[in-house]
Amino acid sequence: MASRWIAALLAAALLLTACGGDDADVADTGDTPTATEADEPTEADEPTEADDGVKDVPTIEPAAPTAPPAPPAPTAEPAPTTPPAPAAPSTPPPGQADAMDDLGGAMGGADDSQPPYSSYVTITDDTGAIQVDVPAEWGEVDGRPYTDEQGRQLFDVRIAPDLEGFLNTWDVPGLIITASREVAQTENEVTLLDETVDAFSGVCTYLGREEYDDGLYTGHADVFDACGGTPTGYIILGAVPDSRAFVIRVQVQVVGERDLDALATALNSFLIVGDV
Repeated sequence: MASRWIAALLAAALLLTACGGDDADVADTGDTPTATEADEPTEADEPTEADDGVKDVPTIEPAAPTAPPAPPAPTAEPAPTTPPAPAAPSTPPPGQADAMDDLGGAMGGADDSQPPYSSYVTITDDTGAIQVDVPAEWGEVDGRPYTDEQGRQLFDVRIAPDLEGFLNTWDVPGLIITASREVAQTENEVTLLDETVDAFSGVCTYLGREEYDDGLYTGHADVFDACGGTPTGYIILGAVPDSRAFVIRVQVQVVGERDLDALATALNSFLIVGDV
């Protein structure tokens, strides 16, 4: 199973191409659409997200009961914002569609029973500094910035069909993007990964660290498989722009085969478009 996940996850991450790629801190967004408001969901329960913005590592046995494990003590509560309105699916770069078809055929442990995502929408954090394309079915969004224990400001957005399920179990796909200019004063794309690798290796199979370059941001990606005894994969990307003015951490939880397309779309579309 691990060999199939490494082929799928790493290829999806590293076959991407992105437009642009100069030394500027701020990317040109052009006419990028933004999500419109829809029916407002009910607020989620207290999260288990740590103050450093990293998803807590759920400890789920392979034969887990139907009820999810009790979460750690909650910290700040991310309340989901209004879900986005559907938009046209993102068009993959040349050659990526064929590559994703090949990856899907190599998947053995992932759930392929769900249909492909219907469409993708552009999501931003509350400040507009971070933007990314995600499946329209991922209707819960929390885009609030936060301050860590060292008093550094971090810009953050997290998206999932169920934020509580994403943060507390291995059963729900989702995405977290965090960026900070202040953190870049003392940390880099490698130290961001070093902070998380031991915790995730304790409950997932660590498949290794690979270089990442999408033409706009460069860095490294840690890939994990069989998290909590499930087929779920988890990828953590640490990256910087050419100017190294800020650091970025992207976390994606891949539960089913269709989440590989969500992973590829997110890594191909995420941009830091404001002053973080």
